[in-house]
Amino acid sequence: MVRIATIFLWVVCVTWPVSVQAVAWTDAMGRSVEVAAMPQRIVSLVPSVTEILYELGADDRLVGVTRFCTYPPRAANKTQVGDYADPNLEAVASLDPDLVILAADTANPALLSRIEALGIAVYIVYPKGVRETIATIRNLGRVVGVAEAGEQAARRLHEAIERVRVSASGRESPSVVFCVMTQPLVVAGPGTLIDDLIRVAGGRNLVPPGPNRYPTWGSESLLTADPDIIVISSHPGKVDPVKLFADWPEIKAVRNNQIVSIEPDWVSRPGPRLGLGAAALAEAFGRVGSKPEVMGER
Repeated sequence: MVRIATIFLWVVCVTWPVSVQAVAWTDAMGRSVEVAAMPQRIVSLVPSVTEILYELGADDRLVGVTRFCTYPPRAANKTQVGDYADPNLEAVASLDPDLVILAADTANPALLSRIEALGIAVYIVYPKGVRETIATIRNLGRVVGVAEAGEQAARRLHEAIERVRVSASGRESPSVVFCVMTQPLVVAGPGTLIDDLIRVAGGRNLVPPGPNRYPTWGSESLLTADPDIIVISSHPGKVDPVKLFADWPEIKAVRNNQIVSIEPDWVSRPGPRLGLGAAALAEAFGRVGSKPEVMGER
């Protein structure tokens, strides 16, 4: 009988799911979060995190995403729980997740409290720049139980960024204004991911420091800045950026036909495709003085 009991206990220990073991992680907000060692049901309320989980091969455990989680395309097959800032919590709870991932810059304390009240572990990410994005990829690999995949993905992005940085070094730095919106004109200032990528690619961001990282500019501000190149995050259905700026021939970039469109997700989503964004920017900056091409397609 003792031998049978011993064998039973051994079988239980060996076959008991690893996911029930809790591990404490410190998230981007300094919170200590207890997460299953191998979470089995993950809800991502962050489009870039969704991309990262696919990159890490952990998408088989991803059960819920937002309607903005559009990449990779097969993410559309996952259950959608609404917007990242205001998800349908009933839909979230119905998925019985053991981990929900939020972004500090799109969520709010009330949303965090409401999800925690459901008894669900919440891990927060806050990748403000390239370096933080690389760290986020590495950390998410550890949190979801695929540390080696996280290390490899982080290394790939680091190497892609460094290739661009090295290729752009020693080259004259064009002055840049990056428009994240055109109507109204919203530009990327210091302390943004886009600003970081501009520097990696060898450009100089002309937007000065201020209380808002994404200030709204009038025509006077743009005329005063007079950039060598204007970069646009193009969106379907919006006015052709070349036509939009055609009325301002006083601006150097307009006069020299240096209005460039770049795939928005390559530069605004802190995930594995930032290397593509940095390379596209570097190519555009290297062509200042000649007619540019559209970088990337939706």
